[in-house]
Amino acid sequence: MLNVFIEGIPGSGKSTLLGGLQKSFPEYKFYYEGDISPVELAWCSYMTSEQYKKAIEDWPQLELKIKENSKREDNHYIVSYTRIHINNPDFYRYMEQYEIYGGRRNIQDFSKIIMERFHKLNETGNVFECAFFQNIIEELMLFAEYDDEQILEFYSKLIADISDDFLVIRLISTDIKNSIKHIKEERINEQGEEAWYHLMMDYLNQSPYGKSHNYENFDDLLSHFNRRISIEKRISNELLHKRCIDVESKNYQLDDIVNLLKK
Repeated sequence: MLNVFIEGIPGSGKSTLLGGLQKSFPEYKFYYEGDISPVELAWCSYMTSEQYKKAIEDWPQLELKIKENSKREDNHYIVSYTRIHINNPDFYRYMEQYEIYGGRRNIQDFSKIIMERFHKLNETGNVFECAFFQNIIEELMLFAEYDDEQILEFYSKLIADISDDFLVIRLISTDIKNSIKHIKEERINEQGEEAWYHLMMDYLNQSPYGKSHNYENFDDLLSHFNRRISIEKRISNELLHKRCIDVESKNYQLDDIVNLLKK
């Protein structure tokens, strides 16, 4: 059994592929973005015991739900707070402050957390959604303001320190511009507003890299994804080699991937 990481830009079909594989591999554990994962912490609070206790004190009406969506890990608690449904945005802002992404940790602490979690992944038989490239690379690009060589150096250390029993599957979009445009127009809220696009632009605009490069429109978003894809490709070619395969997004046979993982 392997640990499998499914990667790709928004709209490439990561969740769809995970769902298809889940039907064929009931013996595997599947982790979608926002789940409490052995490695990934996106959309989760990463709290000290004191912070966790304080959160329960501050949100007593949600104590049961917080505990149901929490896991203790050494001296920290991980809370998948986006799995808690409540009509109060203040709660999500409160929990969001304890994420490790978005420049909330200095790069030394961020790197240490990522490296340690991957190093401790001793079991196999897991399938992860965007836990290897997406969120880590964007943090290094946008908030640490690493250049491409620094990001490759980060991944060189990461890959050298983890088990070889893994495979990265990259879903490749052949027309990036139209793929992003489609997601921009598709992911709207109840008022018909392009919620995903505005969320992404706020994320880019507020990052140190976005500010220094004056990110403000769709072309800037496209530039961001093109750079990320370029970095992922270099990591794949220069560091991962046969431990990474490229699959054309939404133009593959699921059985081919299933058979590959069964070898």
